[in-house]
Amino acid sequence: STIGSRGDVEPLVGLAVQLQALGADVWVCAPPDEEFAELLTRVGVPLVPVGPPSVVDLPRRAVELVAGQFDPIAAAAEGCDVLLATGLAHFASRSVAEKLGIPYVYATLCPFMLPSPHHAPPPLLGQPFPPEVNDNRVLWELNAQTFNALFGEALNTHRASIGLPQVDDVRSFIFTDRPWLAADPTLGPWQETSDLDVVQTGAWILPDERPLPDELVAFLDAGASPGSV
Repeated sequence: STIGSRGDVEPLVGLAVQLQALGADVWVCAPPDEEFAELLTRVGVPLVPVGPPSVVDLPRRAVELVAGQFDPIAAAAEGCDVLLATGLAHFASRSVAEKLGIPYVYATLCPFMLPSPHHAPPPLLGQPFPPEVNDNRVLWELNAQTFNALFGEALNTHRASIGLPQVDDVRSFIFTDRPWLAADPTLGPWQETSDLDVVQTGAWILPDERPLPDELVAFLDAGASPGSV
């Protein structure tokens, strides 16, 4: 399940194709954009439309989308063995998995999204951090507080409506203590930390068998040019 742009959806499609090749039944919950429907149809993976089409300001609408995500994701996950969520779908997906009693996996595509003393968090919804604070651990604590301030009330109001207990730490609830990092270990390495038990899976990429353009093949066949380093 994912909510977001092509960069959020296509990696899940790559994962779905590999899971299908292993004999698993897979559904992808994603926005109902025409390009996503065409992409999933092309590779033979069913699409479960969730929410409105992806838009530029979608992150700012995450609060109002929490409840709207729950019902379609819950319907798609009924009878499934596991629910994996990326992007903004995580606000509803763990509650769905909890309600259905199935395992939940949070996956991110970028190492900088996960709490670590080795890097600072990205500003959440464009909200800057105090300029005088430069300690990464303190910045991640502020990040956790921002998650609670922005999403805690909406998340807990919806959880209460479906009979689930309150969440005190929204970010930890969403990310879990064993998130997956779907990034190439060379391009996006994860530096180990005692804070999280991160599983780095490598990047999820759709196979692309299209031939290279003739001009590019000729360039590559020509080898290094004189004087190149």
